[in-house]
Amino acid sequence: MSQEYVKKKSLEALDASGENKQEAAQLLRVWAESDTELKNLLINPFLPNICALAIQSASAGKNNSNVVKKANENSLLSAIASSETLTMSSTRQPQSPPPRSSARHQKAIATLAAAFKQKQS
Repeated sequence: MSQEYVKKKSLEALDASGENKQEAAQLLRVWAESDTELKNLLINPFLPNICALAIQSASAGKNNSNVVKKANENSLLSAIASSETLTMSSTRQPQSPPPRSSARHQKAIATLAAAFKQKQS
């Protein structure tokens, strides 16, 4: 048998479901659970890609997890040990002062402050 069998069963499922595609798909899946030939014919075109994806996922998780973990540990330790790292008890100032606000921003803040003062009075 070939894809003709799948087409025949698909049409039967559509007829049985009253042309409702979602119900037909569910019905076809139920039939495939008991009909191994139908199940194999439905799955076979996709099986190589499914297997390749499983291998890719397994190998990616295996190789990258150790590398990422090691990189995170090293970067965290180097950040803590760095002489430039500011701590909560540090009195050093950052290298550069924060950037000045734009004239538009300054005007907006002044307007807000004036409005707030008027509301409180």
